[in-house]
Amino acid sequence: MKKINENFICIHCKQAVQEAKQTCRNHCPHCFVSLHVDGDIPGDRNTECHGKMYPTAYEIKNGGMKILFVCSKCGKKHWNKRAEDDEVSQLDTRIQSYKKISWEFTN
Repeated sequence: MKKINENFICIHCKQAVQEAKQTCRNHCPHCFVSLHVDGDIPGDRNTECHGKMYPTAYEIKNGGMKILFVCSKCGKKHWNKRAEDDEVSQLDTRIQSYKKISWEFTN
């Protein structure tokens, strides 16, 4: 299976996003919003949902950070590894601001 890792314009903040160096990127490193494009495998671009995904939590384990995203359209939840260039200093603020966005699949 071919994995897709490409540049894109963020659907939320409209900034240009460069492809990731070590994984397939689907979230913006600035605002952390992503588009639900992957199925079960990062980079497979194997879903038709295309809802906005928002970060809702994160955890740090074994020296690495993972961010939990929830799709506002279908409710899918999944963990993403932090990318090297993610602006994690803003992550707590972003998560808090996205809690104001209403969607039914948060729990």
